[in-house]
Amino acid sequence: MGLINNCMLSMLEKVKQFVDESFGKKLEHFERTVFWLLKLKQDADEPMQIAAYAHDIERAFHPDIEPEKFYKNIELNDKNYLTEHQEKGAEIITNFLKENNYPEEEIKRVKEMVRSHEFGGIGEANLIKDADSISYFEVNALKHLEKFKSLGKDKIQRKFDFMYNRITSKEAKKFAEPFYNKVLELLK
Repeated sequence: MGLINNCMLSMLEKVKQFVDESFGKKLEHFERTVFWLLKLKQDADEPMQIAAYAHDIERAFHPDIEPEKFYKNIELNDKNYLTEHQEKGAEIITNFLKENNYPEEEIKRVKEMVRSHEFGGIGEANLIKDADSISYFEVNALKHLEKFKSLGKDKIQRKFDFMYNRITSKEAKKFAEPFYNKVLELLK
């Protein structure tokens, strides 16, 4: 996209473009995470939507990792890996926002949300975490079920349980429950 057109985009649109280009494609999981965020909080502002779309940006910067081999050696919900994942992701999106002159206070919010999206802890990060979990079950869980079946049923079950049990709000659990139950049934 040309410089003139890029200047006219909102920061959310610039972030979407950056994330999509980083992955080499548009991923439904990110779109659906924003969708579920807006279901949970209709007035979610631009920084929250940016964090929702960019929460997994770190994964775009590991083209050399073969997920099945990688996950064979660790749990799919390994705390150390997830902590590093969210820290690096926060750093990547923070640098992008700074390069694009986004307001410092908003950058701090996005950084905190991305840096806490796996385990939550603060209100806004909890919303991102919950939206991420719903989207995971809606979009990614079936793919993971197929892709990682060689890892074993128990290991996949632990990932599914982690993603479901980390959901904070009752409303988010209600949205996630049918998707969760579907993948559990397919796991049998």
